[in-house]
Amino acid sequence: MATRDGRRRFMGSGLALVAMGGMQPCARANPALPYTATIAAMTEARAVETRVSQQYFTFGRKAREDGYKGVAYLFAAFASSEHIHAANFGKVLAQLGAESPPLPRYAGPVGTTRENLIAAAKGEAESIEDLYPKMLERIKPEGHAEAIRFVQFAWASERQHHDRIKQIRRYSPTMFELVARHIDAKTSAYFVCQACGSTLNALPAQSCPVCQVASTSYRRIEPPA
Repeated sequence: MATRDGRRRFMGSGLALVAMGGMQPCARANPALPYTATIAAMTEARAVETRVSQQYFTFGRKAREDGYKGVAYLFAAFASSEHIHAANFGKVLAQLGAESPPLPRYAGPVGTTRENLIAAAKGEAESIEDLYPKMLERIKPEGHAEAIRFVQFAWASERQHHDRIKQIRRYSPTMFELVARHIDAKTSAYFVCQACGSTLNALPAQSCPVCQVASTSYRRIEPPA
């Protein structure tokens, strides 16, 4: 969620389909290339994902205060995933010798839990359809493999998030209470891959479906107290 209006507007609209790759050894920057576009993109992506992570944490706290335990847990899991995305983008900046200054804490707005769910669903759709496709097109010419891979990982994770809440977006305007209570009743556990941010309700049998690392990379997210 960027500082501008809307959650993740980056470079307009559009969609570029990119095949997901497996986890590979860390790519080192070519000192002969300035990676100007990559650094700019990673800087903005890190700020976006940091803000979204903090926002989801705040939304989760609001849901918990409102008595929606399942929704609070969903936001806690998504906040963990977004934090991993931000950390990955920070790693690329470190490889390139770029600064990663401290970022301001999220200061709002925070609506009702119903409003927060609808806003989150809208934001995830913006990431899938706009932010990450445009970002990939921007950084591909410079060919920094690690940056490209981390953007692909984040893009795939956002699809998972959107799949989890698209029904909420569809029904929340008129049936919020029913949907929220259904989430409370049906949510069992969330697991987040510490390598790419993939978010699942059960551990994969062998490897992460996004980054292909061993399923031992997943951590169970504890429900908010």
